[in-house]
Amino acid sequence: MKAIFKNIGPIKEAELEMGDLTIIAGQNNTGKTYLVYTLYGFLQFCKYQPFIWKKIDFSGLIGEKTKEIAQQIEEKGIGYMELEKYKEIRNEFFNMVHELFCQEIIHQVFRVPKSKFEDAYFQLDFEESRQIMKGLSNSIPFSKGRYMDCSFKDENLVFETHIFENDDLENMTSPMIERAVYSLLKELIPNIYIDPHILSAERSGIPLFYKDLNFTRLVEELKDFSDSKKRRFNLHKFIEEQTDRYAKPIKDNIDFNRNLSYIQEQKSELSDDVISLIEKIVDGHYELIKDEIRFISTEEGNNKFDIPFHLASSSVRELSDLYFYLKHKERHMWKKLLIIDEPESHLSPTNQILMARLLVFCVNAGIKVLITTHSDYIIREVNNLIMLHGDFDKKQEFLEKHKKDYTENDHLNPESVRAYICEKGGLTKCNIDKRGIDGMTVFDDAIDRINQISAELVYMNMDHSKDD
Repeated sequence: MKAIFKNIGPIKEAELEMGDLTIIAGQNNTGKTYLVYTLYGFLQFCKYQPFIWKKIDFSGLIGEKTKEIAQQIEEKGIGYMELEKYKEIRNEFFNMVHELFCQEIIHQVFRVPKSKFEDAYFQLDFEESRQIMKGLSNSIPFSKGRYMDCSFKDENLVFETHIFENDDLENMTSPMIERAVYSLLKELIPNIYIDPHILSAERSGIPLFYKDLNFTRLVEELKDFSDSKKRRFNLHKFIEEQTDRYAKPIKDNIDFNRNLSYIQEQKSELSDDVISLIEKIVDGHYELIKDEIRFISTEEGNNKFDIPFHLASSSVRELSDLYFYLKHKERHMWKKLLIIDEPESHLSPTNQILMARLLVFCVNAGIKVLITTHSDYIIREVNNLIMLHGDFDKKQEFLEKHKKDYTENDHLNPESVRAYICEKGGLTKCNIDKRGIDGMTVFDDAIDRINQISAELVYMNMDHSKDD
């Protein structure tokens, strides 16, 4: 999956090729958040199919081909569409979707005036695997006693009519067949997008304050209502209006917290190892009790504590959404994308290293992960896990020596990783090999500089009288 961005905030032009783990590093205010917000907003937009179909004339794209397939079915009971023709139609449709997103949606993702994105350009391209193409199949009833199905065979989409009751195919009319073909193509073409979940940089404060903000605004709104009594008050509309003031990723984080009572009833398909690792980072676990998040420590006996969320540390608050998402929300991992803006936020160096391992656990469980980061510790641990993927002399000796930290399952395939530095209005791609990410100098330069200053100051504060 490859994304192209132009004229979006500080980003003048950038190309982002996604891996199973994608890392974007860089200095502050270089456009990292603009990139992930745009990608997230587009993937969410693609889920609103009724709006898209209302805006795009799909019949104009497939009209001639639909008639051709219908004629084949009338004559032989079977029709074909070449794979390349399917891709051509699909790409034309997606071009219209991208244009619609840039013209009418992207400014709403950021909750800014439309003029801020009048020159914006975004394009998301997919390299379709054979597995996805084989999954292109569907069937629909299109008249009494008959149905039509579509499947992928021998580099073609194949349309066939069938009888499932005592009837025959002779009474079919051309309009009936064309409508069936059209309906099948309409269902097949747009349904290959990825389902995203984002953890914005504001996630630590949302569980604490969103209820208070709503309540304060509610009091003000009710006061205005009681003073004027000239309009009807709609509580549901009021709540929606309050969250609509925030960028979509933040609004969706607020909605996620609002729905925790429902989310907690679900169970993730992730292994217990993933949940155990995040519980190790926070040294406890979370529970939702009577619509209140509580944090329960891991320690036993007199040292154990059970406290309301607002009394927990900043690191505990930071990871609550990720905990509930991984433990309860993340199901059916195929075609999932987890986006985290600065996963290292509020974490100690030790826990930043554990966070890197947690992200790799998620990748190896089948979740695609995209992060923005300022953490040298995360980058270095990702490199360690890449090196552990390879076979090298004394590997078992190393694992035995560090068995408290690593197991044979702690590794990351370098071919599944993409890494970038966000700079100068674009993205610089880093090389990745069996030793890890090469070229991530955005951190090295700062570290080398502070070490140089420190060494110089230590030397200047030494007693040099003996040198004379």
